Amino acid sequence: MRSGPKPPSDLTKHRNIDTVRQLQHLVLLCSLTPPGTKLHELLTLALNTDERGLPERVSPVQDLHPQTTKTWLEGIWNPELISADEMELVAWQNNKAHMDVAVDQIQRIERRLGIRLATEKIS
Repeated sequence: MRSGPKPPSDLTKHRNIDTVRQLQHLVLLCSLTPPGTKLHELLTLALNTDERGLPERVSPVQDLHPQTTKTWLEGIWNPELISADEMELVAWQNNKAHMDVAVDQIQRIERRLGIRLATEKIS
């Protein structure tokens, strides 16, 4: 294992550096989520959800308007097609009190980091 700081990277030669930084930001956000919080509970539910069947239901979102993404998510999490794990995840998100607390918690972490977890449309 290396000790001390790494030398500066030549970002012109580093493939996928933006994606590497996104992963590192996500790892940091998760690491700053205290156990026992609603945000931790939600992330744990998501990570423990069996993904079998999910890939077949997912297609790229067409635009990021909140109503469009709501409809897109409802299609992915159609109650007639989802597993018990996914049903629990959806039910958790449909609990407004839980979501309000989780939103507050993630916003506090984002302010601490100075980085916002954001959705961006790709082609």
